[in-house]
Amino acid sequence: MSGDPRARAASWSLVASSSLFALMAVLTKVVTRGIPGAEAAVVRFATGAVVVAGLWVGKHIDLRPRRWGWLFARGFFGGTAVLAYFSAMQRIPVGEATLLNYTQPVFTMLGAWLMLGERPPRRALVALPLTLFGVSLIVGIRVSELHASAGELMGLGSAVLSGGAVTAVRASRRQVPGGPAAESAWSVFASFTFVGLAVTLPTVVPPLGHWVAPTARQWALLLGIGLTSTVAQLLLTEALQHLQVDRAGIISQLTAAFAIGGGAIFLGERLSPGFVAGALITLAGVAFVTLRGPTRLLEKRRVERL
Repeated sequence: MSGDPRARAASWSLVASSSLFALMAVLTKVVTRGIPGAEAAVVRFATGAVVVAGLWVGKHIDLRPRRWGWLFARGFFGGTAVLAYFSAMQRIPVGEATLLNYTQPVFTMLGAWLMLGERPPRRALVALPLTLFGVSLIVGIRVSELHASAGELMGLGSAVLSGGAVTAVRASRRQVPGGPAAESAWSVFASFTFVGLAVTLPTVVPPLGHWVAPTARQWALLLGIGLTSTVAQLLLTEALQHLQVDRAGIISQLTAAFAIGGGAIFLGERLSPGFVAGALITLAGVAFVTLRGPTRLLEKRRVERL
């Protein structure tokens, strides 16, 4: 296997992150049967904020933010993306919501090309459509069958916002010779949790919303969502220091396959024949981009001034 060993290790860390995000999606689908998706998003961010605050107070982590513009962008776009994604899962099947959310690599590659100077390699132009086509087969829907329901619009909106968030993570984490020091995984995660909490909290308190008191079982599910998303997000943030966003976006397509499989196993959602074909196609695209060497990077120093 050729290429940078750090990039290879980061690729497999991203596979683990995708698995945890899929588990989070299944838990979210279960809990949003009884409480609003926005409330689940608030608890997710609150859990992460508590973890960060506790470790910082105990001096186990060092938070020294430097790239304030990219950190705020990461938190704002990431927070609104989670809010839209969780709200979509409240309204449509977990597989469809995950498919729509994980079209984000299209928007990530566009954002990274325009803002970071990361030119998509030729193999990404093959692997990305391959993985997206595989995910479409998994869910068993075609573009012509997508109706503009609120849930589907929220799912697509979460993909656009996620593209901006992932681009911001990459910009804040990469090190450029002669440029400012890269942000740590913890400072990026802190911006995501605290800004995300500020974005989502108004949706569950008056005058914009109201709080639905969870049962003991729902609190357990919410805690599971918070913990799995925290670990998954840290793995994602760490991996993006050594991966270009186009490759990371392709690998992240595994989340859709895992989430739909989990929905079939644990939620009784129908597993269509298209799932097997779609999963194989998705895995082929992931393997293609994971096992290859690093891609070219065009640096644009103007971005680092943010």
